[in-house]
Amino acid sequence: MQDLDLREEVTLSKSQIREGAPYAALSYVFFLCILTFIFKKDTNEFAHFHARQGIVIFVGELICFFLLAIPLIGQFFCRIGLIILFVASLCGIFSALTGKMSRISLVSDLAQKMVI
Repeated sequence: MQDLDLREEVTLSKSQIREGAPYAALSYVFFLCILTFIFKKDTNEFAHFHARQGIVIFVGELICFFLLAIPLIGQFFCRIGLIILFVASLCGIFSALTGKMSRISLVSDLAQKMVI
C-alpha cells in the first residue's frame, strides 16, 4: 500500500475527509461501494477515490465466486482470491478511517483506468 502525495493530485480539506470517511470505509464492504457513488460521487473526492478501489475489489469478489463453478481447482482459487481481497478490503477500510488516500497495489491501477 502506497500513500498518495495529496499535494500533487488532490487537495482535500479536513472537513471533506471527515465527511467522506464513513462512505469511504463502506466502499470496501462487498456491494456498498454503490452507495458511495450514489450519494457522494460529485461532492467528495476522498470518498470517490475509495469507492473506485472498492468497486474493483467487489468485481474481484464476484469473479472469485464464479470460479466455484470450476471443479476441484475452482474452490482453491476462490478461497485464495477471497483471502487476498479480504486483506485488501481491510487495508482500504483502515486507510479510509485514518483519512489517507492510500493506493492498494494492482487495485488502484485498475481503479484509475475505470471511467465512472
